[in-house]
Amino acid sequence: MMLCLTVTGFSAAQAAKKDDGARTTVITQPDKTMAAGSKLTPGLNTMKEWPVQSAETSGTLLFSDSPEIVQQDGILYSDTVEGKARILYYHLNGTKENKKIAVVLENISTMDTIVAVTRGGMGGPSEDYLDVGKTTQTEYFFAPKLNKIYLEGNRRRLLDARMGTTVVAPDKLVYGVFDFTANAPVKVSVVMLPAEEDPLTFVDKAKVLPADSHRLRGTFAGMDRFITSEKAYDPEKDGAIYFSLADDKSDLYRMGIDATDGSIVKNYGNYGVLYSIHIPTRGSGKTRYYLKPCGGVYAGVVTARTGLNGREDMISTPGNRTFFGDDPKKIDLADLGTYSNLNAPWFKFSPPGASNLPVRLILMPVQ
Repeated sequence: MMLCLTVTGFSAAQAAKKDDGARTTVITQPDKTMAAGSKLTPGLNTMKEWPVQSAETSGTLLFSDSPEIVQQDGILYSDTVEGKARILYYHLNGTKENKKIAVVLENISTMDTIVAVTRGGMGGPSEDYLDVGKTTQTEYFFAPKLNKIYLEGNRRRLLDARMGTTVVAPDKLVYGVFDFTANAPVKVSVVMLPAEEDPLTFVDKAKVLPADSHRLRGTFAGMDRFITSEKAYDPEKDGAIYFSLADDKSDLYRMGIDATDGSIVKNYGNYGVLYSIHIPTRGSGKTRYYLKPCGGVYAGVVTARTGLNGREDMISTPGNRTFFGDDPKKIDLADLGTYSNLNAPWFKFSPPGASNLPVRLILMPVQ
């Protein structure tokens, strides 16, 4: 039995920090941890890969993670967007001085416009990278935001007011993900600057910093991905099944353009892509769902919903500590819950910063 076949890492700054028992306000399910090679169930020991299809949805993803360890002040990434968009930034202060890391919005027209922020989360500054990743996802998935940013013609505002006052000490990481809609072209710039300066005026003199060797930055068309299958899953007949997310094989990484130099780039890990996952089920029984990390240490959050208007619950992965996947001698499974086959769940998932990929979603009979 092979639960994982491929391994990818997020970037050089990722490291498993000591789990300090940090708490997160999420609804959790019990986790299953088993010794490698132990017998889970007859079905899981013979589980097979399930064919799935994916489709991209509208919106633009701006991804800023290069240079990840920032060693000088400047613009980390910048591009102009209009309509539905998402910005993900992930940067570490690699200097020996206090800094700010902020996202600046600039109305590049003479007409007034509104930027509506619909969802977002920020984590850090901290040296516990995995906790930063999980904290950001917890805030992002916790509840929609209803924040409207009024931008006068040729004026600038911060995407989140906290960015203007948050001081990032040396070796500290900050990570944020925000969804927004702009009804006119808006220039979005991620910047690092001295702690005493104003981000809104700093961009006038700032230069674009070169990407590091990982080149994890760019603009990507289609910020969301829908995963489903043509065949309905019957746990009594099909046994245990799985499919992979963010493995660049069955689930390909997004290609985009680095707007700062025009080069073609790949989003290794699909960070910032929001997945909606729905596998139809059949039969009168129930199905149990698990998430399995396959690339190493992992700390994230998913949401689950049943029905079109059902409540969306957050599930911490894992639920009993900050991260898992750090012990190769154990098979770690995050329990995503048990659901009736008459009302198959919808999951939302996004690869969390500071975690390793890919992951697998496992479906199996309750028995």
